[in-house]
Amino acid sequence: MKEHWQERLSKIEDLDERRLLRDVLLAAFSNIEHYTDGQLEAIKQRVFDENKIDHQFDIYTTIVPVSAYDPINDFLFPMNEDDLKEFLFDKAAIGEKPTLGKLYFELDYLELLEIGKTLPSRKFKGQLKTSQATHEIEVSLSPYEGYMKQIEKLYELHLENNVAWRTVLHPSIHKFMEIRLETELTFKKNEKIEEITIDLEELDVYKQINQIPLWNIKTKPFNNQGFPIPAGDRINYEHVLIFEEEMRTLDYLIDSDLEIDGVIHTRKEIDRLVLTSSKDVISKWHLWMIVNPLETDLNILNLTSNRKIESFMDHFISRSGRAVRTIGEIHRLANSFVSTAPLKLVDVEIGAKQDAFYETYALNLFVKDYIRTDDDKKIMKLTFTADEITVFTRDMMSFLTSEIALYFPEYRCVGELR
Repeated sequence: MKEHWQERLSKIEDLDERRLLRDVLLAAFSNIEHYTDGQLEAIKQRVFDENKIDHQFDIYTTIVPVSAYDPINDFLFPMNEDDLKEFLFDKAAIGEKPTLGKLYFELDYLELLEIGKTLPSRKFKGQLKTSQATHEIEVSLSPYEGYMKQIEKLYELHLENNVAWRTVLHPSIHKFMEIRLETELTFKKNEKIEEITIDLEELDVYKQINQIPLWNIKTKPFNNQGFPIPAGDRINYEHVLIFEEEMRTLDYLIDSDLEIDGVIHTRKEIDRLVLTSSKDVISKWHLWMIVNPLETDLNILNLTSNRKIESFMDHFISRSGRAVRTIGEIHRLANSFVSTAPLKLVDVEIGAKQDAFYETYALNLFVKDYIRTDDDKKIMKLTFTADEITVFTRDMMSFLTSEIALYFPEYRCVGELR
């Protein structure tokens, strides 16, 4: 509107008339223009707010040495609390090839893949020093899957709590190897293990010890505050968990001890969480608390997440639950995550299934498809370019292909780097 009146004024040649008309228009229409612009902005904001998802359940991850972990921080926590404990050797499990620990190899996925092919046939020599003797031992290496089991548990809780699943980006957890003892040992009474050393030959230069993966999830046991009360449907019961002050801004997933008919519905209020269940007994609940970061937390070194870039289209599609099945939608999905911004999707190709080598791996193998099998699926090959190739680039690609596969389950999504 302002541009329109300015154009009309500029065409008046008499300067006195132009000045007079300008003053009249300013007096008559400036308030109207200001009000109209404010109302349009309010309508725009309301549309965005109505499509905004209240609970994003963004998962933030990183990896640090044990010595660098701050136990009093309020944002990142170990995926496995045992990683912080002093190693204790289970002597009773010696006949079962016990685990001696884990090693972290910060290598590219393809390099780890080549190493993994040789591990089943390899044994590494080492020494196990105790309080009474030094034993010569042999050990084997194999990929460690314990952290992926944690993510699978997280997926199950998403289903139980009726929360939409989003692939977790934690590239470092796929680079751990567990050490298994291959030598049978007999210990004397009161003999204690003091030190274990292993010669990994050419792999020794790549290993890192005492590394722990972190994420923004903290678990906490919780009991009902009072007895369950009948729900509005007069069939189920509501269990009330009252929050402490510092817990009121967090998101929650509920892990119950109910073997049958767990959580049917959850409702978060300002100071409490109300759980609807078919059980009418006082229950023990386990909260998985998802901590939202402060602005300063986002500057943590090597921090990654599955957080999406804020956009109206993403909120609208997520709320409607409808997938737009176009090439453009695939490109939108590939460009919608904060941590994968250095990757650019440049090509999408659909082809028949073939036994070919691909540069990515699936992160959601625990998401079962009971309608289609891999043999029935065509290949959707996604080609990426990267601003800079690092040891985590192909892990980022695997995250994107796994997330896109959730939207296009009839295809097996794979990736390659150009």
